[in-house]
Amino acid sequence: MARVSGSTAPDEPESLSAEVVHRLEEEILNGTRRPGDRLDERQLAEQFGMSRTPVREALQRLAASGLVVSRGRQGLQVAQMSLADLLDAFSVAAELEALASTQAARRIKPEQRERLQAAHRACAEAAAAEDAEAFYGANLVFHELVAAASHNRILQDELRRLTLKISPYRRATTYQPGRMHSSIPEHERVLEAILRGDGQQAAQMMRAHVTLLGEGLSDLLHFLHSSDNQGLLADIT
Repeated sequence: MARVSGSTAPDEPESLSAEVVHRLEEEILNGTRRPGDRLDERQLAEQFGMSRTPVREALQRLAASGLVVSRGRQGLQVAQMSLADLLDAFSVAAELEALASTQAARRIKPEQRERLQAAHRACAEAAAAEDAEAFYGANLVFHELVAAASHNRILQDELRRLTLKISPYRRATTYQPGRMHSSIPEHERVLEAILRGDGQQAAQMMRAHVTLLGEGLSDLLHFLHSSDNQGLLADIT
């Protein structure tokens, strides 16, 4: 895209702030930054090798999206979710991912079929190796590919925002005993339904996979009480 003559400076802060937003989002997704972690403007500017202006703008954007919150004298922090909000978030995620699965069954391209199958194999290999980090990454890719195969940009954007908020909690479930192995047949049922074009079955299988109910909810709450995960929730009751 051509730039307006003599007006390059205004573009630079926007580009840098977008970069900071992206990098912080990736750090939240991969667990480098967790809910409750403080976000210091000066430290971030030094880390990213830039002035504080684009960092400040990025933090404002993340605060507007709800991913960052102000804690008064404690400053800005990665947002924590209350238990009620977490349950609501997973309920919404289940419905959005079910819709993505329905549309993916109708719209998936041949090359996307291959990538989705490869992501499923990567999940299975990570589970067999008991590699929770690799499984978490492959699992994110699997769900992102289902969303991409829906070819619904609005849906993909909404899922991206929601995934960023629930990723620390979804990551915690990866470490629950047996969770990786139980996810493989669930993924397989979603995959098979999408590949044969059965949108209704794909949605049903994905909804069941994502929704927190019964023993799955009980196990997650127990796991969030563990020392490694204290602080993820704003309140645990």
